[in-house]
Amino acid sequence: MKEASEKPTLVTRAQRRAELKHVVAMAIPMVVTTSSRALMDIADYVMITRLDLDAAQAAILPAQMIMWSYIVVGLGIVSVVNTFASQCLGKKQHRDCSAYAWQGIYFSVIIGVFGLALRPYLPALINWIGHEPAVREMEISYASVALLTPGPTLAAASIAWFFTGIHKPSVAMWSALEANVVNIVVSAVLIFGYGGFEPMGIEGAAWGTLAGVCYRALRLLATLLSKKINDSYHSRSTWLPCWSKIKDLLRVGFPCGCHWVSEVVVWSLFVTVLIGSKFGMADLIATNTAWQYMRLAFMPTIGVGQALTALVGKSIGSGNPDRAIRETTIAAWITIAYMGSLSIIYLSAGGYLISLFNDQPEVVALGGRIMICAAIFQLFDAIGISYNSALRGAGDTFVPSAFFVVSTWVIIIGGGWTAATFFPELHSLGPWIAASCFIIITSLFLWWRWRSKVWMKIHLLTPDDTDISTTASPAAVPST
Repeated sequence: MKEASEKPTLVTRAQRRAELKHVVAMAIPMVVTTSSRALMDIADYVMITRLDLDAAQAAILPAQMIMWSYIVVGLGIVSVVNTFASQCLGKKQHRDCSAYAWQGIYFSVIIGVFGLALRPYLPALINWIGHEPAVREMEISYASVALLTPGPTLAAASIAWFFTGIHKPSVAMWSALEANVVNIVVSAVLIFGYGGFEPMGIEGAAWGTLAGVCYRALRLLATLLSKKINDSYHSRSTWLPCWSKIKDLLRVGFPCGCHWVSEVVVWSLFVTVLIGSKFGMADLIATNTAWQYMRLAFMPTIGVGQALTALVGKSIGSGNPDRAIRETTIAAWITIAYMGSLSIIYLSAGGYLISLFNDQPEVVALGGRIMICAAIFQLFDAIGISYNSALRGAGDTFVPSAFFVVSTWVIIIGGGWTAATFFPELHSLGPWIAASCFIIITSLFLWWRWRSKVWMKIHLLTPDDTDISTTASPAAVPST
């Protein structure tokens, strides 16, 4: 294979500055977008804490994880709309950009219908997990409504990733911000019973989330069908189902879906069983509270990663892998700087941050130790998210996903169970140490996978045997 480094392109300082500006310009809207989804859950959590019910505070994260355990397999598949749209953009195949968005919407409808069929089985699943009766009641109340959200959530995500793929991330950003406003208003009204409504408690938070994601799906669909987008991407004439493009999404996205569903299932078991069932409510509240701060760290980083997927996809589609390498390096340093800054805060004030949500001494002590783990593994998480996103932009999803699935079960579940069983005096810190080891190991593997440049042999849109590094002269392709 002829690697891009064999014939290095002369890159001027002006080009590097332009690439840095473009990465930042793409990343900022995506950071806002992904952070806004985390803020939607955090806003619900903050409102739930005002109910002064420990059971509700302990129940909301496990209930959310049960819902996400189902939704993420579809989310992983439609996420590669970003990959295909960006590579089609690089090749100037504009009709195909919107066509992939429509296939993602059809897939979302299927996932939503199956979600409705799963609702009757929720009580049995939650009772099997075995939390305290009051917590179980709250979990069933929230999750029964939350399982109505997969369809609109995936449809919105599919269209949003189309806009990210065509390098218009601000469309996804504004729709997410508007959806947050809808969620906060509806959740507050229904949780506390404002405006004459009967207070619904934790169930009201779930209805607020449903209202928010439905609004976002309709808002994005209207933009997809707008005249401006139709003029450039023919979005009103590419809506017919296309089996070859659906197969593309499944071929590249299914490994991502398995990766994501394994991650959510494993973390759900981690929170609900290894911590919630083995150690009790104080440990569960400490983990739930620390998780809210971790979201503030990894959700913006995921946003940078989604922007990087679009950047790498376009660079590869236009035959410029050297630029993809430079963009990945820039994005990795941005995320490391961000995560590193939060690590300092978590190390110095972790216990205080936990006390802002719950001031019980046991919860503060347990949560403070968890925050130390977060401060350590976050730097590696920044590396892992960045390079995994770059690999997804290149279409390299199978090997990274397979490695991830195996390591989650072996290290998080196996290692976490070992720590909880043989070192119970550590309480929830034991499983969190195992989780930290997992993040460090997988992040180093993803860094190595990108550095190996195996992704240069992958062809998503051109079924030939020539390396992408030789399909076009990098010097002939203008820098973005």
